[in-house]
Amino acid sequence: MHGAVCQRSFRSSPRNPLFASRTTATVARCRRRSALPPITAYKVDINFNGRTETLEVAEDQTILEVALEQGIELSHDCKMGVCMTCPAKLVSGRVDQTAGMLDEDVQEKGYALLCVAQPQSDCTVQTIEEEELLAEVMHSGAL
Repeated sequence: MHGAVCQRSFRSSPRNPLFASRTTATVARCRRRSALPPITAYKVDINFNGRTETLEVAEDQTILEVALEQGIELSHDCKMGVCMTCPAKLVSGRVDQTAGMLDEDVQEKGYALLCVAQPQSDCTVQTIEEEELLAEVMHSGAL
């Protein structure tokens, strides 16, 4: 019953001025009712342009999303893991980037797209030039 209530609550129209507050309250109620586990946040050190910033990234957020929220300007375009303009090298830790288009062979070599990379542990990433990732993709035959 609770699941049906939660699903029906999300069908509100964004044109309704109470939509945002009602949706936020509904999400909170649904989380309590369904006893969802709390969302875990991980420490992400991002090295770029000669400096390092430390972010707290929830497991359901992308590294790029949080970096942009924190005012960190990183190269990006589509935010869907397709254009490859937000490349990085995973120095340590694990990320889930199944929503992106990088071939598993390329991912296993530590390459990541920040727009789809969701941390699965504390991690460190180093931004790289787009050309480096494209060269690796071409070399692996993933295109």
